[in-house]
Amino acid sequence: MRKPLEVKWIAPYENKHVLGIVGSPRRQGNTETLVDAILASAVEQGATSEKVILNELDIAPCQACNGCQRTGKCVHDDDMKKLLPLMEKSEVWVLGTPIYWWGPTAQFKTFIDRWYGVDQRKFQGKQIIAAIPMGGGDENYAQHTIGMIKDICNYLGMKYLETVVAAGMNGRSSVRENTRVLESARAAGMRIMNFL
Repeated sequence: MRKPLEVKWIAPYENKHVLGIVGSPRRQGNTETLVDAILASAVEQGATSEKVILNELDIAPCQACNGCQRTGKCVHDDDMKKLLPLMEKSEVWVLGTPIYWWGPTAQFKTFIDRWYGVDQRKFQGKQIIAAIPMGGGDENYAQHTIGMIKDICNYLGMKYLETVVAAGMNGRSSVRENTRVLESARAAGMRIMNFL
């Protein structure tokens, strides 16, 4: 007699890949701590993850030369070439930047500006979580950066999932000492597997 076929149930998105992109120049600071908490929680739910530190990459600023529009590739031969395949293979990006003067860091903005030279079809359907700590105690300090990221997502056909904002984080390890903020980050990581 034949043995009955065993069917293994596989959770949807169990192999979802999450890429953390840290835009802070400060290692092991509040931004990286938030991104790490989101990634760790997603991995606990069955995702795989990688993390890059923009400040450790050689990413030159866009020159507005439109060489990418004429030739299909950027005039810069730098680390953006290594980063793009990681972005492409990842379903979810956790974009982390602290707030500097009501905006993202220079490293983060340089990275975003270089999206102009990419075949933007590669961004369609990507899911985004923003992780944004700041020294200021008012979450409104992040409104321009959050608005920028949301508008870019909308323009490129990406799905903005949520924002983890950590206001009043003045010290280098403030996030690590704030249970509420860490729980918020972990909850965002847990929800990654539930988003379609």
